[in-house]
Amino acid sequence: MLFSFLCWWLGCYALLISIYFGLGWYISRDIKTTRLAKIQVNKSLSPELVRRDIKQSSKSLFLIAFFVGTAIWLNRHGFALVEAWEPSFFSFVFWLLVSMFLYDTWFYWVHRLIHTKWLYKKVHLWHHRSKTPVIWSNNSDTLVDGVLTQSYWVVAALILPMPTALLILVHKIYDQITGMLGHAGYEYGGILTMPPSPFAAVTFHDQHHEYFNCNYATQFLFWDKLMGTLHKNYSETTAHNLRSAKCTADNGIKNPR
Repeated sequence: MLFSFLCWWLGCYALLISIYFGLGWYISRDIKTTRLAKIQVNKSLSPELVRRDIKQSSKSLFLIAFFVGTAIWLNRHGFALVEAWEPSFFSFVFWLLVSMFLYDTWFYWVHRLIHTKWLYKKVHLWHHRSKTPVIWSNNSDTLVDGVLTQSYWVVAALILPMPTALLILVHKIYDQITGMLGHAGYEYGGILTMPPSPFAAVTFHDQHHEYFNCNYATQFLFWDKLMGTLHKNYSETTAHNLRSAKCTADNGIKNPR
């Protein structure tokens, strides 16, 4: 059993680090010619901070892989505290959507917690030093930050009747990709995130880095709207960024950078 656990841990790390460097490489090349709107115009992250983020992310992903690998291992060995649903297309989609909402809830409230004066400097300031985030900034977190946000996967595996471990893996892959795009600095959200969509655009998390005290969730706008923490200009700015990208594409004009 220990061997299978180590295989899942290391396998998840290999997958996540491949996504990190693969998507990071692609987006880093794409932004050189993209017509998508740059969110913080005329601002950039220093090369020193980019290197710092890459180095720290490589370490943090090892921790994240531990939690995801543990969750998969628990599910596959039947260690959940509830009986799993029978595998089917319906049960997979249903619990994937439930897990996405619950993770967004978990992330929102943990994120609010680590923004308190008691925890911010020691736990979360590291991540916010990248005030103008880039694709490489997503997983640049401290150890405690990573434990608090990523332990969700183990808790979910224990208390949710997930029909298959594949659900955990699919959810984490989705979270990794969207999380990285959310730090890209360019509006990759597309039409699905056009306000009043419930899905967060790239502008959403970029505003969190720029203004600090808003937009705490990760995938959806639900909790920020409910708790009054959505940036007051989020909808207007997101719509502008998305339309700017479409306008320049329709006219064959590159966004100035």
